[in-house]
Amino acid sequence: MDNTSLSQQQLAIPQSLYRFRFLTSIQIQKLLNFKTLHVTNYHLNILTKQGYINKHYSRTLGLANQPAVYFLAPRSIDVLRNIEGVTSRSLKRIYREKIRSPQFIAHASFIADYYLFLLNDSTKTKQTLHFFTKSDLQMHPYMIHPLEDIYFARVDKKGNTKRYFVEVFEEGSPRFALRRRIEQYNDYIEERKFEEATSHPFPTILFICPTVGILIYLKKHLERVYDETSLDQTSIYLATREQAFAGLWEQVQAVDE
Repeated sequence: MDNTSLSQQQLAIPQSLYRFRFLTSIQIQKLLNFKTLHVTNYHLNILTKQGYINKHYSRTLGLANQPAVYFLAPRSIDVLRNIEGVTSRSLKRIYREKIRSPQFIAHASFIADYYLFLLNDSTKTKQTLHFFTKSDLQMHPYMIHPLEDIYFARVDKKGNTKRYFVEVFEEGSPRFALRRRIEQYNDYIEERKFEEATSHPFPTILFICPTVGILIYLKKHLERVYDETSLDQTSIYLATREQAFAGLWEQVQAVDE
């Protein structure tokens, strides 16, 4: 069975899972604008039975109300390999999706939730949203490596565009790893790869932190090095995950001596 055997609605589900990696049925319903959760589950059941997708679901006491989390199964490679923007390297990772850690799955779920938040907010403010996950960015060699979690742009009614890189840090990330990621962004700014490839100004950087403690540490570190590095060539904002959804961002500024 190939992709001609799937309806357009069914084919859209593996494509969304390719982009976001792990999604609940509720997220899939919202992403693809299915009318009801019943319709969503109907398509998910067909794809699961036919081996295109798989799911994590626990019947353990206390977890019974948690929604199933869907991800790509190896058979999905057959329907994805000829889709524009899908890389062979990304398809190989599908064989390992089943063993991803709970932290990895939660991270992917957050990315999807943040996209849905931005989409809703952009609709309210009459802006056009362009949103790219790591999977989407594989085809763009001028992006920072390792890739950022999200790159998005919003265009207002007058045609003005604001662009953003988003980095979502995980709880338990060692401080040296946080500092190293800051250094990578500084090096990336100095290389000017983004500006040369796109002719656009360097995007604003958004750091989303798992805790207030990590936010405070990152902000103090950034403020210390801001004027001494190329980081001052762009705007940098920080927020916890809860603050990001509330639109409560703290801007990094150099410390006055």
